[in-house]
Amino acid sequence: MLVSAFTTAISQIMLKVSANKKHRHFIFEYLNPNVILSYAGYVAVLVINVIIYTKIDYRFGVVINSLSTVLIMVLSKLILKETLTNKKLIGNALIILGIACFSLF
Repeated sequence: MLVSAFTTAISQIMLKVSANKKHRHFIFEYLNPNVILSYAGYVAVLVINVIIYTKIDYRFGVVINSLSTVLIMVLSKLILKETLTNKKLIGNALIILGIACFSLF
C-alpha cells in the first residue's frame, strides 16, 4: 500500500511538472512523456490496489492510501519548490492525526 501511495504522489508531481511547461501544440499537453508515464503510474496503482485489497481489510487500505496526500505536499515542496501554507500544513496534520487515531483504535 505504501508503494501505491508513493506512486500516486509521484504521478501527481509528474502531471504538475507537465502542466507548468509550455507546449508547442495543445495535443502535446496530453501526449508527452510526463503525462503518459503519470497515467501509466495510475494504472499500476489500480492493479496494485486490486491485488492488495484481496489480501487486506478494505478500511486499512483506504487509510494507508491517504498518505499520498501528505507525500504530494512533501514532494511539491522538494521538487516543485512550492510554498507550504498554514492551510496545507494544518490539512496534512489532520490527515496524519486521523491515520494515527485509526491505527490506535
